[in-house]
Amino acid sequence: MARGEKGSLLSGFHGRLNDMMVIKQRNGKPVLCIYPKGRRIKWTENQKKHRMDFKFATIYAAYAVNDPVSLAFYRQYEHDGINAYNLAIADYLHKPEITSIDIRKARGKDQYLIRVRATDDYIVTQVQLNLIELAGTCKREQAKQFRHSGLWICRISSEKLSTVGTIEALAYDYTGNHTLKKHLISPQEASKRLPRS
Repeated sequence: MARGEKGSLLSGFHGRLNDMMVIKQRNGKPVLCIYPKGRRIKWTENQKKHRMDFKFATIYAAYAVNDPVSLAFYRQYEHDGINAYNLAIADYLHKPEITSIDIRKARGKDQYLIRVRATDDYIVTQVQLNLIELAGTCKREQAKQFRHSGLWICRISSEKLSTVGTIEALAYDYTGNHTLKKHLISPQEASKRLPRS
């Protein structure tokens, strides 16, 4: 892909050249690209899914640049010809990632900390915990971000934790995308967390 300056020979032109090249304008600068292939290609299932995801990403990006709050959010990340629209598309296509879930004893208290490490290209807006008890019931807890880092913490009593068999963590990003990760508590791990008598 060749790029030109504003005063270059391509300045002000756009469109195709002999079904081989296309001149596009990006941020006021001309860009020379290879002409896209025809629609006779047979797409794989993964390609079809990605094309559908990209379609929804462009719909989200169009909404984001027309919403003053979302536009201001993405404008702070603009750089080198990558505008808010491009950033919104990339944000929609990349879900947040949960790298770890662990449980630690809280200092000096009969409580534990459920710690979730979650990251995203831009921002993780919230982390929700589903505590699935051995009886099958589910209780929801909201984790709090620790000092504007990628660490999210939820405080829980040892008595309450002793009834939990599975912890599900859901991390949400600015677009509303979310990622789910499960942590199964083994019987040996659970026995260490029985409430003190």
